[in-house]
Amino acid sequence: MNSIRIIHLNRWEHPLRASIWTNHGTVEVVWQDVAGDRCWFSSGTGDAKREALPAIEHVEQMCLTMR
Repeated sequence: MNSIRIIHLNRWEHPLRASIWTNHGTVEVVWQDVAGDRCWFSSGTGDAKREALPAIEHVEQMCLTMR
């Protein structure tokens, strides 16, 4: 069951940021280039992060194709 309700992605902002609303709360994600690799950092509870992980991975794949 998909528990992601809304993803707000600001592609014009650097670093890339997203807000992902789940049934367990909001997860704020920031992608940054670290030592030549793109990494992401997030806030939120463990349950919310677990629910948001598929969406984060999908956005990460979008980031890789935009490089």
